Amino acid sequence: MSKLTKYKMVPTELDSKWDNYVLESKTSTPFLLSTYVCALDGNFRGYYCLKGNEIIAGLLVAVDASGRNVIGHELMVHDGLFYVNFPALNGSQTLSEEHKVAQFIAEFLAENYKSIILSFSPKIVDIRAFQWVNYHNNLPKYSESIRYTSYVNIEEFADDDIDFKDYKLYKNASVSRRQEVRYGYAKNVVVENSDNIDEFLYLYEKTFERQDIILQENLIPQMRQLLNRLNASGDIRIYTAKNEKGQVGSIAIFLLLNDTAYYLFGANDYALRAEHTGTAVLWHSFKYLSKLGVTLVDLEGVNSPARGWFKLSFGGVLVPYFNVSYAA
Repeated sequence: MSKLTKYKMVPTELDSKWDNYVLESKTSTPFLLSTYVCALDGNFRGYYCLKGNEIIAGLLVAVDASGRNVIGHELMVHDGLFYVNFPALNGSQTLSEEHKVAQFIAEFLAENYKSIILSFSPKIVDIRAFQWVNYHNNLPKYSESIRYTSYVNIEEFADDDIDFKDYKLYKNASVSRRQEVRYGYAKNVVVENSDNIDEFLYLYEKTFERQDIILQENLIPQMRQLLNRLNASGDIRIYTAKNEKGQVGSIAIFLLLNDTAYYLFGANDYALRAEHTGTAVLWHSFKYLSKLGVTLVDLEGVNSPARGWFKLSFGGVLVPYFNVSYAA
């Protein structure tokens, strides 16, 4: 590929200016917001991509202690690039410009880092520029893998005059999920807002203890720091599902960006697994979120069998996204 001389990369702080670009972009996710990134333990670098003097894209990478390897972060679902909107360009021109930007960034990363791991937003649908780096020679190349999430449209939940059985989402859900939804109503499961982060973390730890999975030593403190920061900034909503006795059976946490909510974390009390709270906490959360102006829920993470079937059973659509890696 020919060199792109009109473009340059400029390091930047993750500040309010950065956040404005993230909020306005059609290809970004809330995992790029400074409130999220700066609450994590990690070494992050932000860049603007400029064409002349105009900012046309942003790039966020998490690097190791040496600063030479892009390694990602366990609590960041998506990193990588986002594009600034191009309102003056038509569809064909936008695709061409985004491709050139991606080419420049792919080459910049390959020239400046020894190894690279990135996970793009599902809204980044064209990664050809990464696939074409060193296409015509024997030098190292990027490799890609596909992962999946599920998008759930919840616009209809904002209408209080529609019975839940008439929702399109309910009709598209699996037989077992529709049954669980009905049981939740019949058993008077109550879902409500919460800000009890410690209660969630307790259930979260217990979930992994039951599976004999040892969490990384700093994970829970880091999650507590992250959730406290996001709760204070108003970027998350926490919902708890309680049975008729008032016992908390399930908790779901959503991360917000504009009209989209991202399922960030969830936890269940295994002892109350027959109380139908696991389905209810998501189903009733859709109602709460719709009242906030949310129209789309990203149920993030359908990449393991049990979790994948559970989330897809709610009737959403399967959406792919790309991971790329590179080793010099």
